Amino acid sequence: MVAAYYPVDDDALLDWNECPIGPPPLAVKRVVDAANRLHRYPRGLTEEVTASAAGYFGVATEQLMLTSGVDEATDITLSLGAQAWGLEPGFDGYRDRATAMGKPFRPIPLGRDWQPVAPLMPDPGGEDIVYLAQPNNPTGNFLTAGWLDTALATGSYIFVDETYQEFSSQRSLLEQLPQQGPRLLIYRSLSKAAGLAGIRLGCVIGDPVTIARLYPLRRFMPIDAVSLNAALGLFEEPGFIKQVVSYVRDARAALTAVLHASRIFDEVCESAANFVLAKPSAAAHGMLAGQFALDRVRVKDCTVLGLPGWLRISVGSADDQRRLAESLNCVAVALST
Repeated sequence: MVAAYYPVDDDALLDWNECPIGPPPLAVKRVVDAANRLHRYPRGLTEEVTASAAGYFGVATEQLMLTSGVDEATDITLSLGAQAWGLEPGFDGYRDRATAMGKPFRPIPLGRDWQPVAPLMPDPGGEDIVYLAQPNNPTGNFLTAGWLDTALATGSYIFVDETYQEFSSQRSLLEQLPQQGPRLLIYRSLSKAAGLAGIRLGCVIGDPVTIARLYPLRRFMPIDAVSLNAALGLFEEPGFIKQVVSYVRDARAALTAVLHASRIFDEVCESAANFVLAKPSAAAHGMLAGQFALDRVRVKDCTVLGLPGWLRISVGSADDQRRLAESLNCVAVALST
Protein backbone atom coordinates (compact mmCIF):
# COMPACT_ATOMS: atom_id res chain seq x y z
CA MET A 1 0.00 0.00 0.00
CA VAL A 2 1.27 3.50 -0.89
CA ALA A 3 0.94 5.92 2.00
CA ALA A 4 -0.96 9.12 1.25
CA TYR A 5 0.93 12.39 1.76
CA TYR A 6 -0.92 15.44 2.95
CA PRO A 7 -0.25 18.33 5.34
CA VAL A 8 -1.20 17.58 8.91
CA ASP A 9 -2.69 20.04 11.33
CA ASP A 10 0.21 19.64 13.76
CA ASP A 11 2.75 21.05 11.28
CA ALA A 12 3.61 24.74 10.97
CA LEU A 13 3.10 25.08 7.22
CA LEU A 14 5.39 27.93 6.17
CA ASP A 15 6.54 26.47 2.85
CA TRP A 16 3.79 27.02 0.26
CA ASN A 17 2.64 30.62 0.82
CA GLU A 18 -0.88 29.70 1.90
CA CYS A 19 -3.43 31.96 3.55
CA PRO A 20 -2.65 32.17 7.29
CA ILE A 21 -6.21 32.94 8.41
CA GLY A 22 -8.19 30.25 6.57
CA PRO A 23 -10.62 30.37 3.63
CA PRO A 24 -13.39 32.95 3.03
CA PRO A 25 -16.42 31.91 5.10
CA LEU A 26 -18.88 32.60 2.27
CA ALA A 27 -16.78 30.49 -0.09
CA VAL A 28 -17.03 27.57 2.33
CA LYS A 29 -20.79 28.10 2.63
CA ARG A 30 -21.19 28.17 -1.15
CA VAL A 31 -19.26 24.90 -1.53
CA VAL A 32 -21.27 23.15 1.19
CA ASP A 33 -24.56 24.37 -0.26
CA ALA A 34 -23.55 23.12 -3.73
CA ALA A 35 -22.53 19.64 -2.57
CA ASN A 36 -25.86 18.07 -3.51
CA ARG A 37 -25.49 19.35 -7.08
CA LEU A 38 -22.12 17.78 -7.83
CA HIS A 39 -23.77 15.24 -10.15
CA ARG A 40 -24.48 18.13 -12.55
CA TYR A 41 -22.13 20.00 -14.84
CA PRO A 42 -21.67 23.60 -13.66
CA ARG A 43 -23.82 25.07 -16.44
CA GLY A 44 -23.59 28.85 -16.48
CA LEU A 45 -21.26 29.05 -13.48
CA THR A 46 -18.16 29.76 -15.57
CA GLU A 47 -19.86 32.75 -17.13
CA GLU A 48 -21.13 33.95 -13.73
CA VAL A 49 -17.70 33.74 -12.12
CA THR A 50 -16.09 35.38 -15.16
CA ALA A 51 -18.46 38.32 -14.79
CA SER A 52 -17.84 38.53 -11.03
CA ALA A 53 -14.06 38.40 -11.49
CA ALA A 54 -14.17 41.01 -14.25
CA GLY A 55 -16.17 43.31 -12.01
CA TYR A 56 -13.75 42.80 -9.13
CA PHE A 57 -10.68 43.56 -11.26
CA GLY A 58 -12.37 46.41 -13.12
CA VAL A 59 -12.15 44.99 -16.65
CA ALA A 60 -14.63 43.87 -19.30
CA THR A 61 -15.70 40.22 -19.36
CA GLU A 62 -14.15 39.77 -22.81
CA GLN A 63 -10.78 40.74 -21.32
CA LEU A 64 -10.73 37.91 -18.77
CA MET A 65 -10.32 34.13 -19.05
CA LEU A 66 -10.57 31.84 -16.04
CA THR A 67 -7.85 29.18 -15.75
CA SER A 68 -7.13 26.26 -13.47
CA GLY A 69 -4.27 28.02 -11.74
CA VAL A 70 -1.12 29.56 -13.18
CA ASP A 71 -0.03 26.23 -14.69
CA GLU A 72 -2.95 26.13 -17.11
CA ALA A 73 -2.51 29.84 -17.79
CA THR A 74 1.14 29.18 -18.70
CA ASP A 75 0.29 26.18 -20.88
CA ILE A 76 -2.26 28.17 -22.87
CA THR A 77 -0.22 31.35 -23.28
CA LEU A 78 2.87 29.40 -24.40
CA SER A 79 1.02 29.07 -27.71
CA LEU A 80 1.76 32.75 -28.33
CA GLY A 81 5.55 32.40 -28.53
CA ALA A 82 8.17 30.32 -30.27
CA GLN A 83 10.21 30.34 -27.07
CA ALA A 84 9.75 31.43 -23.47
CA TRP A 85 11.84 33.62 -21.17
CA GLY A 86 11.79 33.93 -17.39
CA LEU A 87 13.67 35.33 -14.41
CA GLU A 88 16.30 33.26 -12.62
CA PRO A 89 16.09 32.88 -9.69
CA GLY A 90 12.35 32.74 -10.17
CA PHE A 91 9.26 30.60 -10.16
CA ASP A 92 10.19 27.20 -11.57
CA GLY A 93 6.71 26.58 -12.97
CA TYR A 94 7.32 28.66 -16.10
CA ARG A 95 10.39 26.64 -17.08
CA ASP A 96 8.70 23.34 -16.18
CA ARG A 97 5.61 24.09 -18.26
CA ALA A 98 7.67 25.33 -21.22
CA THR A 99 9.67 22.11 -21.13
CA ALA A 100 6.51 20.03 -20.90
CA MET A 101 5.04 21.88 -23.89
CA GLY A 102 8.21 21.44 -25.95
CA LYS A 103 9.17 25.14 -25.96
CA PRO A 104 12.75 26.39 -25.41
CA PHE A 105 13.16 28.36 -22.17
CA ARG A 106 15.77 31.13 -21.84
CA PRO A 107 16.64 32.49 -18.38
CA ILE A 108 16.98 36.17 -17.55
CA PRO A 109 19.59 36.11 -14.75
CA LEU A 110 19.22 38.35 -11.72
CA GLY A 111 22.09 39.93 -9.80
CA ARG A 112 22.41 40.25 -6.04
CA ASP A 113 20.09 43.26 -6.10
CA TRP A 114 17.53 40.89 -7.67
CA GLN A 115 17.49 42.97 -10.84
CA PRO A 116 18.55 41.70 -14.31
CA VAL A 117 22.35 41.75 -14.57
CA ALA A 118 22.20 42.73 -18.25
CA PRO A 119 19.53 43.85 -20.69
CA LEU A 120 19.01 40.24 -21.72
CA MET A 121 15.60 39.88 -23.30
CA PRO A 122 14.04 38.98 -26.66
CA ASP A 123 15.10 40.85 -29.76
CA PRO A 124 12.57 43.47 -30.86
CA GLY A 125 9.87 41.96 -33.02
CA GLY A 126 10.58 38.38 -31.98
CA GLU A 127 7.70 35.93 -31.49
CA ASP A 128 8.59 35.18 -27.87
CA ILE A 129 6.75 35.28 -24.56
CA VAL A 130 8.34 36.55 -21.35
CA TYR A 131 7.09 35.37 -17.94
CA LEU A 132 7.62 37.80 -15.06
CA ALA A 133 6.27 37.51 -11.52
CA GLN A 134 5.67 40.86 -9.84
CA PRO A 135 6.60 40.62 -6.96
CA ASN A 136 9.08 37.94 -7.97
CA ASN A 137 9.04 34.51 -6.36
CA PRO A 138 11.16 33.75 -4.29
CA THR A 139 12.95 37.11 -3.99
CA GLY A 140 9.84 39.10 -3.08
CA ASN A 141 10.86 42.25 -4.99
CA PHE A 142 9.71 44.13 -8.09
CA LEU A 143 11.66 44.74 -11.27
CA THR A 144 12.41 48.39 -11.92
CA ALA A 145 9.84 50.25 -14.00
CA GLY A 146 12.52 51.13 -16.54
CA TRP A 147 13.48 47.51 -17.21
CA LEU A 148 9.86 46.48 -17.48
CA ASP A 149 9.15 49.32 -19.93
CA THR A 150 12.07 48.14 -22.06
CA ALA A 151 10.74 44.58 -22.06
CA LEU A 152 7.29 45.79 -23.09
CA ALA A 153 8.86 47.77 -25.93
CA THR A 154 10.42 44.66 -27.53
CA GLY A 155 7.11 43.68 -29.04
CA SER A 156 7.15 40.24 -27.42
CA TYR A 157 4.25 38.96 -25.42
CA ILE A 158 4.75 39.81 -21.75
CA PHE A 159 2.98 37.66 -19.14
CA VAL A 160 3.04 39.42 -15.76
CA ASP A 161 2.10 37.12 -12.88
CA GLU A 162 0.62 39.28 -10.12
CA THR A 163 -0.12 36.39 -7.75
CA TYR A 164 1.34 38.34 -4.80
CA GLN A 165 0.48 41.88 -5.90
CA GLU A 166 -2.15 42.51 -3.22
CA PHE A 167 0.46 42.22 -0.46
CA SER A 168 2.55 45.06 -1.91
CA SER A 169 2.09 48.82 -2.03
CA GLN A 170 2.81 48.94 -5.77
CA ARG A 171 -0.01 49.51 -8.24
CA SER A 172 -1.15 46.73 -10.52
CA LEU A 173 -0.21 46.77 -14.20
CA LEU A 174 -3.90 46.33 -14.95
CA GLU A 175 -3.98 50.11 -15.17
CA GLN A 176 -1.60 49.97 -18.14
CA LEU A 177 -3.60 47.50 -20.23
CA PRO A 178 -5.33 50.14 -22.38
CA GLN A 179 -1.96 51.64 -23.38
CA GLN A 180 -0.03 48.42 -23.94
CA GLY A 181 -2.17 46.75 -26.58
CA PRO A 182 -2.62 43.03 -27.25
CA ARG A 183 0.81 41.80 -26.07
CA LEU A 184 0.52 42.44 -22.33
CA LEU A 185 -1.16 39.68 -20.30
CA ILE A 186 -1.69 39.81 -16.56
CA TYR A 187 -2.37 36.81 -14.35
CA ARG A 188 -4.30 37.25 -11.10
CA SER A 189 -4.60 34.41 -8.61
CA LEU A 190 -7.46 33.39 -6.35
CA SER A 191 -5.09 31.31 -4.22
CA LYS A 192 -3.07 33.66 -2.03
CA ALA A 193 -4.80 36.83 -0.83
CA ALA A 194 -8.12 35.18 -1.71
CA GLY A 195 -7.42 32.28 0.63
CA LEU A 196 -8.35 29.57 -1.88
CA ALA A 197 -5.10 27.74 -2.65
CA GLY A 198 -6.90 24.42 -2.54
CA ILE A 199 -9.07 25.10 -5.58
CA ARG A 200 -6.36 26.17 -8.10
CA LEU A 201 -8.19 29.05 -9.77
CA GLY A 202 -7.01 32.26 -11.37
CA CYS A 203 -7.51 34.35 -14.46
CA VAL A 204 -5.61 35.78 -17.41
CA ILE A 205 -6.50 39.38 -18.24
CA GLY A 206 -5.57 41.12 -21.47
CA ASP A 207 -6.70 42.69 -24.69
CA PRO A 208 -9.96 41.14 -25.99
CA VAL A 209 -8.24 40.14 -29.26
CA THR A 210 -5.59 38.11 -27.42
CA ILE A 211 -8.06 36.58 -24.98
CA ALA A 212 -10.28 35.52 -27.91
CA ARG A 213 -7.23 33.88 -29.50
CA LEU A 214 -6.56 31.89 -26.31
CA TYR A 215 -10.12 30.81 -25.51
CA PRO A 216 -10.28 27.92 -28.04
CA LEU A 217 -7.24 26.32 -26.38
CA ARG A 218 -9.10 25.69 -23.12
CA ARG A 219 -10.43 22.29 -22.17
CA PHE A 220 -14.15 21.61 -21.96
CA MET A 221 -15.41 23.15 -18.71
CA PRO A 222 -11.89 23.46 -17.27
CA ILE A 223 -13.01 24.81 -13.89
CA ASP A 224 -14.89 22.38 -11.66
CA ALA A 225 -18.11 23.15 -9.79
CA VAL A 226 -16.45 23.24 -6.36
CA SER A 227 -13.93 25.85 -7.48
CA LEU A 228 -16.54 27.97 -9.23
CA ASN A 229 -18.84 28.00 -6.21
CA ALA A 230 -15.94 28.88 -3.91
CA ALA A 231 -15.02 31.79 -6.18
CA LEU A 232 -18.60 33.08 -6.17
CA GLY A 233 -18.55 33.05 -2.37
CA LEU A 234 -15.28 34.96 -2.37
CA PHE A 235 -16.63 37.69 -4.63
CA GLU A 236 -19.69 38.01 -2.38
CA GLU A 237 -17.28 38.81 0.48
CA PRO A 238 -14.85 41.44 -0.90
CA GLY A 239 -13.76 42.49 2.58
CA PHE A 240 -12.08 39.12 3.13
CA ILE A 241 -9.15 39.92 0.83
CA LYS A 242 -8.59 43.21 2.63
CA GLN A 243 -8.55 41.30 5.92
CA VAL A 244 -5.93 38.86 4.62
CA VAL A 245 -3.76 41.63 3.20
CA SER A 246 -3.84 43.60 6.44
CA TYR A 247 -2.89 40.53 8.46
CA VAL A 248 -0.07 39.52 6.11
CA ARG A 249 1.53 42.95 6.01
CA ASP A 250 1.66 43.16 9.80
CA ALA A 251 2.79 39.53 10.23
CA ARG A 252 5.41 39.90 7.48
CA ALA A 253 7.02 42.75 9.38
CA ALA A 254 7.00 40.65 12.55
CA LEU A 255 8.46 37.64 10.70
CA THR A 256 11.26 39.76 9.22
CA ALA A 257 12.08 41.12 12.67
CA VAL A 258 12.22 37.60 14.15
CA LEU A 259 14.59 36.41 11.44
CA HIS A 260 16.90 39.38 11.99
CA ALA A 261 16.78 39.00 15.77
CA SER A 262 17.79 35.33 15.62
CA ARG A 263 21.25 36.36 14.30
CA ILE A 264 21.57 33.06 12.45
CA PHE A 265 20.91 34.43 8.96
CA ASP A 266 23.57 36.11 6.86
CA GLU A 267 20.85 37.87 4.85
CA VAL A 268 17.15 38.60 5.30
CA CYS A 269 15.49 40.26 2.30
CA GLU A 270 12.74 42.83 2.41
CA SER A 271 9.67 41.40 0.70
CA ALA A 272 6.53 42.75 -0.96
CA ALA A 273 4.91 39.29 -0.98
CA ASN A 274 3.53 36.95 1.70
CA PHE A 275 6.90 35.33 2.35
CA VAL A 276 10.43 36.35 3.32
CA LEU A 277 13.63 35.13 1.69
CA ALA A 278 16.55 34.47 4.06
CA LYS A 279 19.99 32.87 3.85
CA PRO A 280 21.15 30.99 6.96
CA SER A 281 24.80 31.09 7.91
CA ALA A 282 26.82 28.05 6.87
CA ALA A 283 26.99 26.92 10.50
CA ALA A 284 23.24 27.24 10.99
CA HIS A 285 21.98 25.68 7.77
CA GLY A 286 22.27 22.00 8.68
CA MET A 287 21.16 22.60 12.25
CA LEU A 288 18.05 24.41 11.04
CA ALA A 289 17.01 21.49 8.86
CA GLY A 290 17.25 19.11 11.82
CA GLN A 291 15.48 21.46 14.22
CA PHE A 292 12.66 22.18 11.78
CA ALA A 293 12.15 18.46 11.22
CA LEU A 294 12.06 17.88 15.00
CA ASP A 295 9.61 20.74 15.59
CA ARG A 296 7.54 19.99 12.47
CA VAL A 297 8.10 23.41 10.98
CA ARG A 298 8.06 23.41 7.18
CA VAL A 299 9.85 26.06 5.12
CA LYS A 300 10.83 26.12 1.42
CA ASP A 301 14.33 25.14 0.34
CA CYS A 302 14.97 27.47 -2.60
CA THR A 303 17.37 25.21 -4.50
CA VAL A 304 14.66 24.34 -7.02
CA LEU A 305 14.00 28.07 -7.50
CA GLY A 306 17.62 28.77 -8.38
CA LEU A 307 18.85 29.84 -4.94
CA PRO A 308 20.67 26.99 -3.17
CA GLY A 309 21.40 27.76 0.47
CA TRP A 310 18.40 30.08 0.81
CA LEU A 311 15.05 29.54 2.53
CA ARG A 312 11.69 31.04 1.64
CA ILE A 313 9.55 31.34 4.76
CA SER A 314 5.85 32.07 4.40
CA VAL A 315 3.87 34.37 6.63
CA GLY A 316 1.90 32.09 8.92
CA SER A 317 -0.61 32.17 11.72
CA ALA A 318 0.43 33.63 15.06
CA ASP A 319 1.00 30.10 16.36
CA ASP A 320 3.02 29.09 13.29
CA GLN A 321 5.29 32.09 13.65
CA ARG A 322 5.68 31.46 17.38
CA ARG A 323 6.81 27.90 16.65
CA LEU A 324 9.24 29.15 14.03
CA ALA A 325 10.72 31.62 16.51
CA GLU A 326 11.16 28.85 19.08
CA SER A 327 12.96 26.65 16.53
CA LEU A 328 15.24 29.53 15.56
CA ASN A 329 15.99 30.21 19.21
CA CYS A 330 16.99 26.56 19.77
CA VAL A 331 19.48 26.79 16.91
CA ALA A 332 20.80 30.15 18.10
CA VAL A 333 21.39 28.78 21.61
CA ALA A 334 23.13 25.69 20.22
CA LEU A 335 25.41 27.83 18.05
CA SER A 336 26.36 30.03 20.99
CA THR A 337 27.47 27.18 23.27
